[in-house]
Amino acid sequence: MKAKKALKRLRRVEELLSIVIDEFAGNEHSVRELLDSAKTSVIRAKAGINSQSAPGTAKKPQMKAEQTKRSHLTAEGRKRISLAVKKRWAEAKRTSEQKTGTSVKSAGDRETTKSGSPTPPRTKPADKPLAPEALSEPNQERHAN
Repeated sequence: MKAKKALKRLRRVEELLSIVIDEFAGNEHSVRELLDSAKTSVIRAKAGINSQSAPGTAKKPQMKAEQTKRSHLTAEGRKRISLAVKKRWAEAKRTSEQKTGTSVKSAGDRETTKSGSPTPPRTKPADKPLAPEALSEPNQERHAN
């Protein structure tokens, strides 16, 4: 237990003993002597802890960390990382193909038209509205009254 915590507990014990001694209504002299001796023992224990912890409370000066040399990535390290990333991507591709059951198409494998360019995305004609919300006044029927 740390000295600070021990002192805190001993202070609490001393306060409790002094309360018990003050409020003890018994006429027995031996009990009162025992409580007084307990209180003096607690006071001596506090003094002992204070004397032990006093020299140790001086803090050591803070040490500066040694400057470490920054390590740069070597060409061999870059190659190893590149190979590991390629393996990871290949594994991810394989697992995604197995889950979906279809192969993942690269840009060169996509369907193209006779001219060689990719098929354009389909769009809806502009003359037909998509939904009633697309009208200029959405609450036209409500305001007709």
